[in-house]
Amino acid sequence: LRTRYVSEVTTIADGDVLDLPGSPVIVGMPGHSPGSVAVHVPIADALFVGDALTTRHVLTGREGPQAAPFTDDPAEALSSLNRIAGLPASWVLPGHGAPWRTSPPQVSEAVRSAGAAA
Repeated sequence: LRTRYVSEVTTIADGDVLDLPGSPVIVGMPGHSPGSVAVHVPIADALFVGDALTTRHVLTGREGPQAAPFTDDPAEALSSLNRIAGLPASWVLPGHGAPWRTSPPQVSEAVRSAGAAA
């Protein structure tokens, strides 16, 4: 088997609808790192949030919805949760931790509550 390297890159931006099955929608999620995005896939009833939040802290192992560590601008990252709060989805899938069977508004509120308690 030979390694196949990326040969083409396509730039995406907030609001783009990708020409892929399910027509995923890009949602800009500034704060964690430059270019952070979430991907909403309505047909799958899912929202992939990457490192916008986590359900398992990568250093401590603490479970539950929380802000991701190693975030460039924590205040902006928390503010970005407003961008997903109105999206219809039953699954929120983070980059680290287990998927959550909940709505984006509920997970956004849980992350804010976890931050206030910490």
